[in-house]
Amino acid sequence: MKCPKCGHEQEGTEKCDACDIYFAKYQAIQERLNNPPPSKRRNVRKSERKSSSRLPLVAACALVIGGGLYSLGGDEMVEKAPAVATEEAAPPTPSGIMAQLAESHPPGNAIEAARNATVFIETPWGTLGSGFIVRNDCTVVTNRHVIDFNEDLYRAAIYSDQALQETVRREAMERQGEFYRLSQLNAEMIGSGAPREDIEAVQEEMRALRESLNDLPSELTDAIDEEVEDMSWKARTSAIVVSLVDGTEFKVSDIQRSEKLDLASFRLAAENCPAIALASSSMLRQGDRLYTIGSPSGLTYTVTSGIFSGNREMESFTALQTDAPINPGNSGGPLIREDGSVIGINTAILRGTSGIGFAIPIELAKDEFNL
Repeated sequence: MKCPKCGHEQEGTEKCDACDIYFAKYQAIQERLNNPPPSKRRNVRKSERKSSSRLPLVAACALVIGGGLYSLGGDEMVEKAPAVATEEAAPPTPSGIMAQLAESHPPGNAIEAARNATVFIETPWGTLGSGFIVRNDCTVVTNRHVIDFNEDLYRAAIYSDQALQETVRREAMERQGEFYRLSQLNAEMIGSGAPREDIEAVQEEMRALRESLNDLPSELTDAIDEEVEDMSWKARTSAIVVSLVDGTEFKVSDIQRSEKLDLASFRLAAENCPAIALASSSMLRQGDRLYTIGSPSGLTYTVTSGIFSGNREMESFTALQTDAPINPGNSGGPLIREDGSVIGINTAILRGTSGIGFAIPIELAKDEFNL
């Protein structure tokens, strides 16, 4: 018998030894294809036939343009990623801190946008500083000296406090006045022939008062040392207060400190914060316009401007020099370009000069904290 499909000739009449088809089933399938049931037949107009003849080409083009829904490989069909929608997706609706600040302090330019990402820092021992948000997860970068307690600086601040100096001066004058009064009384008692024991009692008071006047500086030193010790303990156990431009406050105690650089980092307990874009300080050119954002002398969110003066070698890094005012309270804040991107962290001024400030390049903070 000859196989109707592949033409193989054989003696068997049930199944082809070459292509494995069953002769009876193959014949039945061919009859159904050649004679379909009447219910499934339909008259196709010429225009429909012409249109339908183009469908395979249209479908093939759709697969190519859309990147393909399926890929044929052997006998399997592998599903691929769906085609990208042709309509542009709408921007996400602001949420969290970003939405909060956009409502209370809508930025009108790139500098004000950077302002919204700048934070004000206050410590339990009274120092003020700044920082800025570098990621939407509310990660903040600042100077280490802003959030670290420094006993020497705290002691010096106490000694230089005008109110304390006035208190000490008043106390010294009162003791001196009392000593003068007792001196006058002692002279009068001696001149009037007062009893010896009364005169000695007054003279004993005078000796004690003289000693207290001599001991006043050491009393002050002891009192200040005790205050510094108490504050040092409080600094180890208390949180710093970090506030946003709208006054929202956060207490932060978990702080990451750099061992080599004057840098520190922490996260605010919030979501979706506005962040300052990180630029490259290597692209700076002398004369480029720069801005600082900070809280000099407690004047929160003050913006000042200047230029890039040049690079200056420090002990362990190359600092960015600028004449943009960097005052106490600016430390830890951002040094930014006109587009609002940050290129440095304000960190120091040259004492005894005006218009000479320094910033740590942002690249060092990126490396230190994996930003």
